[in-house]
Amino acid sequence: MKKRTAYFLFLCLAAVTFGLASTLPDTYFDYDFDKFFRPDDPLTEYFENHRNTFGTDNDFVLVGVVSRNGVFNQAFTEKLEALTDALEKVPHVIAVTSPVNVTLPVREPLTGAVFNKPLLTGNYALDSARVTADPSLVNNLFSKDTTAVSLVIQTRERLSKTRCDELAAGIEAALAPFDFDGVHVAGRAIGQVVYINKIQREFGMFMAIAVLFVTLLLYVMFKSFRGIVLPLVTVLLAVVWSIGIMNLAGSGIGILLNMLPPVIFVVGMSDAVHLYARYLEELSRGASRDEAIRKMVFDTGIATLLTSVTPAIGFASLYFTGIPALREFGLLTAAGVLAAFAIAITMMPAWLALTSPPEKTLRRKANRVWAPVLERLFRKVLKRRNALIGTYMVLGTFFALSATRLDLDNYLLEDLRPGEKLRKDFTFFDRYFAGVRPFEAGLKLKNDTLTFVDAEIIAQIDRLNTYLETTYGASALTSPAEVIKSLHRSAKGGRNEYYTLPDRPRETEAALREFQRLKKAGKLRLLIDSTGTYARIFGRAPDLGGREFTERNEALRAFAAAEGLDRDFDIEVTGTGTLIDRTNQNLVYSLAKGLGTAFILISVIMGLMFKSLRMVAVALVPNVLPLLAVGAVMFWTGIDLKLSTSIIFTIAFGIAVDDTIHLLSRYKFELLKGAGNREALRRSYVYTGKALIITGIILFGGFFSLCFSSFQSTFYIGLLVTMTLVFALVFDLSLLPALLSYLPDEEGSGVDLLSEKTDGREEEGETRGKSQVPRQAEG
Repeated sequence: MKKRTAYFLFLCLAAVTFGLASTLPDTYFDYDFDKFFRPDDPLTEYFENHRNTFGTDNDFVLVGVVSRNGVFNQAFTEKLEALTDALEKVPHVIAVTSPVNVTLPVREPLTGAVFNKPLLTGNYALDSARVTADPSLVNNLFSKDTTAVSLVIQTRERLSKTRCDELAAGIEAALAPFDFDGVHVAGRAIGQVVYINKIQREFGMFMAIAVLFVTLLLYVMFKSFRGIVLPLVTVLLAVVWSIGIMNLAGSGIGILLNMLPPVIFVVGMSDAVHLYARYLEELSRGASRDEAIRKMVFDTGIATLLTSVTPAIGFASLYFTGIPALREFGLLTAAGVLAAFAIAITMMPAWLALTSPPEKTLRRKANRVWAPVLERLFRKVLKRRNALIGTYMVLGTFFALSATRLDLDNYLLEDLRPGEKLRKDFTFFDRYFAGVRPFEAGLKLKNDTLTFVDAEIIAQIDRLNTYLETTYGASALTSPAEVIKSLHRSAKGGRNEYYTLPDRPRETEAALREFQRLKKAGKLRLLIDSTGTYARIFGRAPDLGGREFTERNEALRAFAAAEGLDRDFDIEVTGTGTLIDRTNQNLVYSLAKGLGTAFILISVIMGLMFKSLRMVAVALVPNVLPLLAVGAVMFWTGIDLKLSTSIIFTIAFGIAVDDTIHLLSRYKFELLKGAGNREALRRSYVYTGKALIITGIILFGGFFSLCFSSFQSTFYIGLLVTMTLVFALVFDLSLLPALLSYLPDEEGSGVDLLSEKTDGREEEGETRGKSQVPRQAEG
């Protein structure tokens, strides 16, 4: 390469890097649940219409305070009043529902006037008896054992990160002066603050761990300043480009894109290491600097292009899952992988063309340590090839049977470790109150002549409410039937025994008239739409898992059909939690689409590369087995298949196949130079083995850095992808050469691969005995 060309390439790289780096101040962190919902799913469309009609289902914060001596005493009530006042002044709070500000409407029987009676009167024995007998309060504002109360804070809809930070800081400041026996805070806005803060902390941590680990490996491998700096600069530029591309696409860093920098770093490092190792190899064999650069670019560069395209395909195949968050992650990571290759294939030759060869590094002849080891391993693999192939066939069958038994399940806060405070807070509300998971159901009348102000329809809704509370597991319900029961109790002096639907026609008509008046006044807009034909039931439920709620929703539909409730109106359970469950249920189909697409595209590329279906089959076997092995490990260890763990299969397949391509590319290269089958396979194994192992360790370390995440999804991705890559490397160094040894003569010379021995000292010009090919043909 001429110096003028090298300078031109550096200028182009600098211009692009400067342009993309200028977007770095625009980087922001994102927490948007809606990105995990399939927009083409009818349930998503239903939820959007439901939310547009009645508002969001998760814009609330729960504050639970504990009093071990009970909540019905003056000292606790006074502190609760002060806390309620403080919370009402917090930014972005619309209203606070607290035991100390709840009133019970009571209608005066003689005059018909309605006055609001405070829930807590100061007569604590009487208050306790009344509260524990009121089903609308227990599990909602008061725990069953009356040792804790819950305050429900209604916030403005869809708060941004900045406003969520202000809200969380305000709630924390309001709670600070009080010494309750326990305080727990939960809700979407609080979860968003916790998640984004963790993402921000881990964003830099992953990169720091990866850089440190890779720097140590580069030193071990090359033992030179240039051997460390050149690959590091290459991949760090790739990270800058990736983040710049992400910013230009208008995407924010969420739980998935938080992994973008370390993934690009380690995948790009694999390209840089293979290229630089080939450059040193050619120099050590007597090639000139320009000749070494040429072979690095046109021989190893072709293989490196393929090993960049294959993981890019693996990531990009996530587009076919139909889930916006996965599409975004897949496409942006694929773009970053290709950007890393573009930087490596331009910057490294330019850099090397402007610098003198590393004579000190070449004198070490490090391959003299690796070559004998790889030679011995190669001979052992081929000597035991029948046993190896048989063993892997048995293991593959066992892995496949285990992987097919994986369970599908998900929880709202499964990303947080059990010891995290936020997860403990959510568990507190699941245990002592209705829970934090929103419950939403839409009711759509089938007959336009009916409305939700009809007594018969209200009675059916009450039967549905009873089932939801006693069997389904939802609590703190609000529905048209609950309003009617509250109006009936109000007309009966506020006595809890009348918190029922009225059973006399006259009382029913009076309650329905009042209900209609409230509707016309706009006070029931959160329950019934303007047409009166679409209604809502909402409440909360414990986070029991997606699989459990799927079964409960099916049981609910069966109950509605058996009781005739679906005769007059359709019942559809919806809400954020339900859509997350739905996404997880469709994972098998989405995973099959993504993985199948990657499998087909990579097979086509390898078919074009090798022009042989047998070679494609041989190449794919060692890369399918690692996926089955990890699926089996997930089954054995009880790791459920969910949105986070499912993507490891497409990611790992695209990356794992890289080692196979590098080895087969060298194998084909040696055959084309005229080497016999034995010699081509041996050289491929020995020459590429070191780079495969080193880059494999780099990939292990990069992905293993994700295991330090406090998010369980990121932890599992790091752990499982690392395991997949370990399996892939083992299979590539054992099963792949064993399979190649059985290829028929048209793929090679047909020579018995075990008939000749080598002592491993043919490398670097120290051949003892006659080589099968001339010295100048060695690549």
